[in-house]
Amino acid sequence: MFFLNQTSAIAEKAHEAAQAVVHHAEHVEHAEHAAQAHTGAPHIVNWVTLLAHSMGDTPTAEFLLKYEKIIYALIVASLISLFCVAVNRSVRVVPGKLQLVLEGIVMWLDDLVCGLVGPKGRESTPFVGALFIYILVTNLYGLVPLQNSATAYLTTTAPLALCVFFYVQWLGITKNGLPGYLYHLMGSPKDVIGWVLVPLNLPLHILGEFSKPVSLMFRLYGNVMAGHILVAVFLGLGLQMLKPTGIPIGVPLHLPFLFLEILVGLIQAFVFALLSTVYIAMMMPHEDHAEHHEAAAGAEAAHAHGTEKHA
Repeated sequence: MFFLNQTSAIAEKAHEAAQAVVHHAEHVEHAEHAAQAHTGAPHIVNWVTLLAHSMGDTPTAEFLLKYEKIIYALIVASLISLFCVAVNRSVRVVPGKLQLVLEGIVMWLDDLVCGLVGPKGRESTPFVGALFIYILVTNLYGLVPLQNSATAYLTTTAPLALCVFFYVQWLGITKNGLPGYLYHLMGSPKDVIGWVLVPLNLPLHILGEFSKPVSLMFRLYGNVMAGHILVAVFLGLGLQMLKPTGIPIGVPLHLPFLFLEILVGLIQAFVFALLSTVYIAMMMPHEDHAEHHEAAAGAEAAHAHGTEKHA
């Protein structure tokens, strides 16, 4: 009798556990449907959506859904800040692993900017570096389970692109002066034909300046959002494959695409930083480019002369 009672109790507990698992699976499924309805596209459920769904129709839930992108943007900014503070506190003459990683990233970014803009472009390295690191970490952070990428929304990519736009225009005015800035927008005419074409070149150059942030924000948004939709679709297919069995897990069909998304996140961060650097280089005074090319040519000539001398 005692054995039967214990068996019955265990069966009841197992039944309750099974109901809890099924309830949790339904809860996650409802939250995922809510996330899809909120974004208008298949999307991986995250902890903000789950928390908002668990609160029901309340002002707090509405606040969480409305400012979901800002929450994840602040989380990523905080993680980057904490990492930099931790490395800064342990700076040594003989660098540790974290310091080596950070120094390597900074040196690579400095070479990228100075290689395109010239030595005077070093003042833009912090700006381009901040863009690259923030976008890269945000892209990769969205691949963590129950997290999301703020760069998968235009409300994040648009401000980033506008930052590039205003920074480039500010550099153009401060480095060239207002007359030089307007002269640049006119197409830098040097002869009669060039001045005759100013009424055509000026609006085209202005339109070109405004099209740059548009291309930046839609390229980043489109690639990151497309990756999220791809992962969400195959994750849903994997869950549906085992749904008839009642098992609250699925086949990891999305796993290969996670590695693809890591590569896409890295490429998109690099492309955004590279194009921003190119726009900066295009706005810099032409004399700086000439000096840079002359210095590079002089260095190459000196290197060739030294090689012949040694030979």
